[in-house]
Parts: sequence; C-alpha cells; structure tokens
Amino acid sequence: MKSKRAHFSYVLVTLLLLGWVKSVQAQCPTALPFLDQYERGESSLTLSGCLPLTVEVRNQVPEATNIRTVFDYQGGNISPQNLSNEQVYRYPKTGSYTLIQLVDKENKTYVSCHTVEVTDTIAPVVRAVPCADGGVQLIFDANQPTKYPTYQVDWGDTEIKGYPSFRRIQYKYASPATYTIRVRGVHTPGQCRGSITQLTYVAPESLSPPVITEGRAADEQNILLSYEHTLPTDLILLRGSAGGTFEPAGNLLSSSETSVATTMIRPEEVCFQLQPADSCLSSLRSKVVCAAEFAAIGSPDSNTLTWKIPDHSTQATARIERDNASWRMLAAPLSESEASDQTFVCGQNVCYQLIVSQNEFSYYSPAVCVQVPEDQCVSRPPFFMPEAFSPNHDGINDALEIKGVISPEFEIQIFNAWGTPVFYSRDPAEGWDGTVGQTPAPAGVYAYSIRFLDRTGNYATKSGSVLLVR
Repeated sequence: MKSKRAHFSYVLVTLLLLGWVKSVQAQCPTALPFLDQYERGESSLTLSGCLPLTVEVRNQVPEATNIRTVFDYQGGNISPQNLSNEQVYRYPKTGSYTLIQLVDKENKTYVSCHTVEVTDTIAPVVRAVPCADGGVQLIFDANQPTKYPTYQVDWGDTEIKGYPSFRRIQYKYASPATYTIRVRGVHTPGQCRGSITQLTYVAPESLSPPVITEGRAADEQNILLSYEHTLPTDLILLRGSAGGTFEPAGNLLSSSETSVATTMIRPEEVCFQLQPADSCLSSLRSKVVCAAEFAAIGSPDSNTLTWKIPDHSTQATARIERDNASWRMLAAPLSESEASDQTFVCGQNVCYQLIVSQNEFSYYSPAVCVQVPEDQCVSRPPFFMPEAFSPNHDGINDALEIKGVISPEFEIQIFNAWGTPVFYSRDPAEGWDGTVGQTPAPAGVYAYSIRFLDRTGNYATKSGSVLLVR
C-alpha cells in the first residue's frame, strides 16, 4: 500500500499559568528523514505553568504501540538515544522547540509534530517619569530581551490595569504623593505572568521647563548655548525668528548635556528654544532667547558702534565692553541702536563686545576689533587722555597716565582751579600721582595743556580737563 504524506498546520503553543490547554498539531519539519513514508498521526499536548515549562504529550492514534517522543528535535536523523517513552517533559530554558512523536500500528509508522514556545518570565525593564499635566509615564527599555504582549500595572493607589503591547503607558494620580508602582509582563492567551518590577515614584508638585542661561557667539553664524534642566528626557533645540515659527535645529540633546553648539541664520533666525523630546513633557518649553546684531566701524574721527537687540523686554539690560573692560551701559528700554567712541588711539587695535542680559539669559556677541591706521589720523592726537583718576592707592587708576603713541616732542602742564601749575613733565611715561609737593591735591577738576609734534611735523596743542576723585 502506497504511503501518504501527512498534511499539517503550524500553531504557536503558548504558556499557561493555571489549568491545562490542548495544543493543535503543527506541520512536521521537511528535514525529518523518511517523512514521506510516515502516516499522519494524531497527538495532543498540554502545558502547565511558566518557565520552567512542563508539557505532557498524549498519543491520539487508537491501538497504537511503541510510542516514542523527541522533545527537542534539532534536525537530521533521529538517534534512538533521543527517543523517550515518557509522556511528560520539562523545558528548563526559553526558546522554540520542535516536538515529534512516532507511534506504530498495523506495520505503519505514524508521526505528529508540535512547536513549543517557551517564553521568559523576567521582570520588565521600565522607569517612571513625570508628565507636564501632573501624570506619570512608564517607559520600557527597548533593548530588554522579553517584550510581553500585555503588561499589568498596579499603580499603588488601588488601581490595577492591563495594557496591551510594548509601549509607553500614561496614568494620572488624584494628588501628588509617593506611590509604589508594580509592573509585570503577561503572556497571552493563558495569562502566564512574568516577575514584578517595583518602582518608587514621587509625584512632583510641579515641573520646571529647561532654561537657556547663556549664548556666546563665536562669529556671525556660530553660537554656543548653555542651559539647565532637570526633566528626565532628552531635549530638542528649536531655531526661529522673534515672534515667528520654530523648527528643530539639529539632533536630540542628551538629558546629561548642558550645552550645544549650533548655527544662526541671519538676519532673522537668531532665536532659540528648548523643547522636551518626550511627548508628555513637550509643553514645558524654555523661554525664547535671541542673539543680537553688533558691528563696529572705525574712522579717524570716531569708531561707530551699531546694534540690534530682538525680542527684548523692558527688564533687559545691555552694556558694551571695550578691551574686556566695561565701557558703556545702554539705557532701558534699549531703544538706542548706535554709539560713537572718540577716545581710541590711532594705530592701536581696540575690541568691542555687546553683552545683553534678560531674565536668566545672557548673550555675548563676538568681539569686534577695529584699528584706524595712523596715517589716517593726521588731525588726531596720537594719544589718549583719561577723563578722571582716583589716587586712593587701591591699585585702580591711581595715577593720571597718558595712553598711546607719544611724539618725541612732548610736554604737559596741569593747573588747579586758580590757574596755578601743579604738575609739569616732558616725559610722556611719567604720570601725575595727584600730589603737589608730596601733599595730596584736593579733589576737583584740573585743567591741562599738552604740546606735541603731530604727524605732519607741526606743533599742536591739546587742552582739556580731568577730574581728580578722592
């Protein structure tokens, strides 16, 4: 009699926590030797418990004899030593197993096969993070070995719920408090449950958005932003214009980072904002901060400084530094947009920087340096005379000193309010220490007259006044 090839269909056999379940047969592996010589057999498979999984296989071919089973068929010929006469077997490890049962009846061999899936029961890797609306979100580690189809969550406030699939789960408590959250995975059907992960979650009274604290422009296009934040999420840097729309300006910023280098697209897209990457925290955006425009143009008469400060409030303050020292405070509401510096020295480099402070944010423009060549400054004195000094021995402006390139022909005289000379020198390196005959001169305004040789070779005189401060 010609033998027939059996026809089978695969079915996934899953775990069961309590009770017994009958399995449907699966198609036998084509790699099984002599498969086409076997008749289609019948058997049932029952399972009990989670890992380690115990199964019982039962022959369903009436009056069959020589019942033998391979519980872990791994391909190739079936060795007699792998055949078992037992009906019950325990799988100690996770994995997918092929179970094959052979029985004899009336000089024929019958075969039946099953696929046994043994799934892990390890506790899920999960963390709890707060949401902007006062809720909490469970975030599962995407790299954990077992992803359960269903999760059971005991929120610690008498609420126990089941949630399908491996995804983020959100929940909102009635009031801020400390809660113990218990999370476990559940295999379905059958409700075989994994181990529990226990979390202690302290619901905050409120959450603070990130704060951009500083922006230091390296040049007209590049800026380094420093920021602070305590939210348990990565951040997205947004760039846009004052009062306009904002778009992402780069990759995600790790929650452990505190600064980011980025670019500006002048003249409009010079404003930035930080947004939490997590959807349940995304409404906690930082305040918008903006970079300012700043320029300096040199000329023989004066250096002209211009600036534009976008999106500034009435509380904003600004100042200009010259050669790393404070030079001019800009008055609120910063409507001023231009200033001139006539006290520079021709032939010498002078650098300016604009610093704007608003709320928690400070912006530092790139230093702008200018130098007016000496040959363009024929009518200007080749030196700078300070407007005041304070000889109080504090190490700051204790002497009246002339700065700059001094001509070889030079003399200076200083007079008190009655026109009496109090100081005279032909040495440009010699400063006045504020004394007259080793006696401290009184505070007040003193006139001076400086005679020098200008760049045309002609003698010139510069007169003015200086304030002595005690």
